[in-house]
Amino acid sequence: MHDINTRNGHPPGHPSLLLTTLLAASLFTGGCGDRSPGADARSAQVDALFAPLTTGLQPGAAVMVIHQGKVVHQAGYGYADLETQVPITPGSAFRLASVSKQFTAMAVMVLVESGVLGYDDPVSRWLPELNSYEGLTVRHLMTHTGGLSEYYDAIDTTSHLPTNADAVALLGRMGTGDFAPGERFAYSNPGYDMLVPLIEAASGMSFAGFMHERLFVPIGMRRALIRDHTWPDVPGRVIGYEPDGDGFSLNDDHPLNRIVGSGGMYATLDDFFQWDQALYGETLVSRATLDEAFTPARLNNGEAVAYGFGWRLDEYNGLRRVRHGGSWVGFRTHIARYPDARFSVVILSNRADFDPEAYVDPITDTYLGTGER
Repeated sequence: MHDINTRNGHPPGHPSLLLTTLLAASLFTGGCGDRSPGADARSAQVDALFAPLTTGLQPGAAVMVIHQGKVVHQAGYGYADLETQVPITPGSAFRLASVSKQFTAMAVMVLVESGVLGYDDPVSRWLPELNSYEGLTVRHLMTHTGGLSEYYDAIDTTSHLPTNADAVALLGRMGTGDFAPGERFAYSNPGYDMLVPLIEAASGMSFAGFMHERLFVPIGMRRALIRDHTWPDVPGRVIGYEPDGDGFSLNDDHPLNRIVGSGGMYATLDDFFQWDQALYGETLVSRATLDEAFTPARLNNGEAVAYGFGWRLDEYNGLRRVRHGGSWVGFRTHIARYPDARFSVVILSNRADFDPEAYVDPITDTYLGTGER
């Protein structure tokens, strides 16, 4: 879901010790994993980075590198389920946490391009419960500039497991946000949670049904799904863990897991390849609409913020980059795309002490450090 205790994409308690241990061990340990055919020396270097995750019985990560439309590295390291000793493979389905936001944003983009709603529609047009939030628009929700208050500590989890409908009702009772819409950028899980009932109101479909029919099926994301209050089975589901003394304990369930939009999506590496390639084409929306997703939002005073529609925006070594991370229960996830080089890195992990973002730059350097752009 939700990056609850982080506003910069890093999980709480930045796990520098784990990263140092893994990088050091990678100098001495050969890699293994479910590697794609035709892996070269650079793929072996990536294997070496993650090789410490393959020793003993421990959770780990799934890693994919895509270059010029081809998977140049794909592997699983460690275990998806420690109890049943199921290894992680490219077909393992991970909870995406806040990486889900780019998919929620795309659902809005599809509806906008279809003429059903507009980015600058008042949110209250679709969610009358929020009519006290004057000036709040769909665009504000998508760009974390709406000022909605965090409600996770306030929502009732004692009588039942809350859903997005409960979240809307609670925000309606709160009646006001932390600041006027558009005044500043503040990373907002509630904003993305509100997009779900808005999408449902505009489309006349359930959010999960809309995502399946209008996003996942058209681009071939065969395993992707939304795990909402209907609690569907997730084939190949990966279990989340956290360190516990000398081992690991479960960190997979949470009372807020039925609230989706800011999170709640499951997908595999195979799904991410289809997603990545679709973002170069126009199967879902036009190129102009995609370009807007990767354009910095602007505050009321005209100041640009380094966020588009579900994507953080920056550069690395002179390359334009769009990326996003996720942190929820025992999952840590990250996708980084360099559209001008047609290069992407996807890292999905099921351990709370892991920082996937820390591996993005070394992997990028391995493949693009010699000018192959």
